[in-house]
Amino acid sequence: MFLSACRAPIAAGTVVAAALAEVSVAQAQENISQFNIANITDFHGYISATAAHPGAAMLKCAVDEAAGGRAQAFVSSGDNIGGSPFQSSILSDEPTLEALNQMGLDYSAVGNHEFDKGYADLSSRVADLADFDYLGANVEGENPELVPYGISHLDGVKVAFVGTVSQETSMLVKSEGIQGITFTDPLEATNRVADELVESGEADVVVALYHEGITGTEAWSENIDAVFAGHTHQVRGLGTDNGPLIMQSGNYGHALADVDFSFNHDTGELTVDDARMLGVEDINACENPDDTIADIVAQAELDAGEAGKEVVATIDGDFLRATDEGAESGSNYGAESQLVNMIASAVRWSMSTNTATTADIGLMNAGGLRADLFSGDVTYAEAFEIQPFSGEDSFVTLKGSDFKDALEQQWKEGSARPVAALGVSDNVSYTYDINRPIGDRVTSVTIDDAPLDPERDYVVAASLYLLSGNEGMTALPRGTAPAQTGIVDVQSTIGYLANNNATPRTGQAQISITPSGEYNAGETITLDLAGLRYTQGDTAKEVTVSLGDAMVSAPIDPQLGEAGFGEAGTATVSLDIPATLSGTQNLVVTTDTGTRISMPVEIVGAEQPAPQPAGSSVLGTGVLSGLLGIVVGILGMVGLVNWIDPSFIQQIQQQIFA
Repeated sequence: MFLSACRAPIAAGTVVAAALAEVSVAQAQENISQFNIANITDFHGYISATAAHPGAAMLKCAVDEAAGGRAQAFVSSGDNIGGSPFQSSILSDEPTLEALNQMGLDYSAVGNHEFDKGYADLSSRVADLADFDYLGANVEGENPELVPYGISHLDGVKVAFVGTVSQETSMLVKSEGIQGITFTDPLEATNRVADELVESGEADVVVALYHEGITGTEAWSENIDAVFAGHTHQVRGLGTDNGPLIMQSGNYGHALADVDFSFNHDTGELTVDDARMLGVEDINACENPDDTIADIVAQAELDAGEAGKEVVATIDGDFLRATDEGAESGSNYGAESQLVNMIASAVRWSMSTNTATTADIGLMNAGGLRADLFSGDVTYAEAFEIQPFSGEDSFVTLKGSDFKDALEQQWKEGSARPVAALGVSDNVSYTYDINRPIGDRVTSVTIDDAPLDPERDYVVAASLYLLSGNEGMTALPRGTAPAQTGIVDVQSTIGYLANNNATPRTGQAQISITPSGEYNAGETITLDLAGLRYTQGDTAKEVTVSLGDAMVSAPIDPQLGEAGFGEAGTATVSLDIPATLSGTQNLVVTTDTGTRISMPVEIVGAEQPAPQPAGSSVLGTGVLSGLLGIVVGILGMVGLVNWIDPSFIQQIQQQIFA
């Protein structure tokens, strides 16, 4: 079994009608079946139609049109629920599951967010509500077990769907809800199951529902014909002749993968007749939205609406998430933002206000934010949309060295998301060098205008999710056990906004500083600076660097930088280090919008005062000798000269004329 080389290119909204016409005559003379696979991923309960989201009713229409008269399987690559908008999340995502049932979803890989409320909730409540099977070939130790695959008979073709979830799931959900469960390598599990299915004759075609991002290094089995990826919220399409067709259909119902296949029963050859990715405009062009699903959504909005209308705060200024170039807000989990920093300040304030402790540091993970917050009145529903997980906020006591290690763990080796940015409270800032090795990038940390003390105990406030070591932050659980506060994250945010004059942090909390060499007195050093701007809502144009009396300014390049990273806004400066500086000095970086971050640097090679020749002094020996005579005379007049040891005066004279 193999995938033929005659694949159509993947492009949004492209229909290869001519190719279909050419193969239809030949198919009539051969034992060939035709079928369609439609795929979504990371739907996250976006059932309502808005200006940005097609909604479930329109998506159902597009799925039906994608079939084009062929037998069809409609499948998902996971994260159907969890991290959902208010109208779904407040109702425990039940409207979303009902809508997916009505859409005719056949199979779904289990996503990491399906575990948000624990495996017991997934295996009982969620599974009972879903008319489709959740697949988890790389999930082990669960009871009852998830099925690894499902098989659909499409026009006489046995098409197997193998579902897997990110191996990082254990870091992404609360550990108490998945005790005893392990998540193995999804690639290995997919290949193993595919080989077994083909060798046993149980499947003619194998399709992977792969809740993990594609890095381009995967070594797929020759028995896998197509891969529908997920998890990283990207839209991708890869159609090479040396491996399976690979597609990833974004998130929130913004895209629909639509693939037409032909299968020759005589030769076992599978052909991709057409592969395209439908975007928002394509989906919204459908003229027959599903009325039953529209009714489900309307009822959900009605049920959730009353609770969501309450105004809980009024704010001045927009709190925005980070973005990649040309992408939607929230697409970049690797950059700091006004919103992630505000939530970090909110949890610090909440723990200090609502418990008996005072938090030194507040943290927030960028991946936990699901909506922006705009100036004006803030409703309960809007606040809830930011953090729709109903997580608990807590605090731990942690050594300063462990906190620095947690900052180092933002960068991930070999992960689909190379940086998992941490927002920090307004009293925290730090510097790093993006060119240094992972694990050794943070070059300074400042808390309340003082350098981080690696041996001091700090109280760190964050979500219980983060403090438990999720997102790869294994340094955070090194301290005390998290306090059980019972304070839900949205309560912390609402309380902070309602009781503080919260405005967006205009300056950066973190910047990258890469020196060209050593900090040598009297020499010029070139510094590459990055992360000088937020990816949205930042107008910084100039950066200034000072060291002692030396100061230099440069324009800021506003480019956002590489996708998924935090180095938006760059500049290069050449600074003349004063020749008289030595020892530890503070290098200070400021911008015209309020960034002010200092980093201690060690200056070497300072000029020293020239040594004085023997027998000389600044005042001259004659002057000093005269002064000594005057002092002795005065002491004699007052009768004290006899009290002075003559040898003492002789020693002073010897020093003067030495």
